[in-house]
Amino acid sequence: MLKRIAYDEWWETYKPIKNEHSIDSDYSGITAFETYGAELEFVRSQPENTIWTEMDGDNGVYIVNGYHFVNRIQYYITEVPYDPEHSYEIPVCLYKDCDCYDGDVDPKNNCPECGGGGYITIWIDTQEEIEEIYGTENV
Repeated sequence: MLKRIAYDEWWETYKPIKNEHSIDSDYSGITAFETYGAELEFVRSQPENTIWTEMDGDNGVYIVNGYHFVNRIQYYITEVPYDPEHSYEIPVCLYKDCDCYDGDVDPKNNCPECGGGGYITIWIDTQEEIEEIYGTENV
């Protein structure tokens, strides 16, 4: 069963730990962990049900439960373990074709939405936004 929850709710519920193993001292104390070296070794040594992966997908960026290798951006470790019977998805942002672009014609250079790039990024902050995008039956 897939559960989609907002980032803030995920943060409050599962409580990501700070990265005290940061490779770069400028980033010490942030919550994300790198995908290589000592940070990855630390991630892999944690209980499976406390590891989360931030991934870049075709339609956006998501945090999902478990250790994943393909399309990974970074990892998180949480104080509170997740239920392994469920799949969790925390949408961070979604990619969407701009209304000025129909796939056959170049996007408009002066478009106020995309600036001529042809797509926009929608940042998701609340559970209400998730329900609006996916529908209440898919959350």
